[in-house]
Amino acid sequence: MNDPEIQAVEIDAIRLTFRLRDGRVVGAPLSFYPTLQHATPAERAHFVVYPFSVHWPDLDVDLDAECLLRGAHELPVYAQKAAHRELLVREDPPKDS
Repeated sequence: MNDPEIQAVEIDAIRLTFRLRDGRVVGAPLSFYPTLQHATPAERAHFVVYPFSVHWPDLDVDLDAECLLRGAHELPVYAQKAAHRELLVREDPPKDS
């Protein structure tokens, strides 16, 4: 089986979707990926698409098409870090320059 190649990515506050070169469209709720779910819209929108994966540099998150196809969830340790990060931002929001 050929590795699924990513053609486009769509992400909003609820869902992550990969459009694959072979015509398939695969997606998952952001609740599967708490780091993305707890990110700001700007952090979610800043990603780099590689042939077989997507990288969010501001969040240090990488997902490949196989993960979405399998319905894989983010590992609990990363989900806990995302929740902790969101709590810190709420307690001490960034200051405007």
